[in-house]
Amino acid sequence: MTVALLTASGTGTRMGQDIPKQFLHVKDKPVIIYTLERFQNNPQIDAILVVTLPNWFEFIWAYAKQFGITKLKWVVAGGETGQESIFNGLTTLKEECPKDTIVMVHDGN
Repeated sequence: MTVALLTASGTGTRMGQDIPKQFLHVKDKPVIIYTLERFQNNPQIDAILVVTLPNWFEFIWAYAKQFGITKLKWVVAGGETGQESIFNGLTTLKEECPKDTIVMVHDGN
């Protein structure tokens, strides 16, 4: 099994917006969807895990449904740092996936 672990838990404060940059819309789609679509359409990726802000979990699931992202299997909370966010994702995958799973980490911010 090959899993794409996307970190998307930044708040985007430098953008000066009310919402995190990964949820801003570009051409009628949230930025995060462009990344998810790439992994959705890659035949070598079996599943996707997104690490994000807890208040945005439902948005990730709703966007996945809206845009046909069927490989999304997990959404987990990010940490204080990017490193902690990756650790949170890997901890979930360690519990959920076979030991020979390959994990590709992508900074989705």
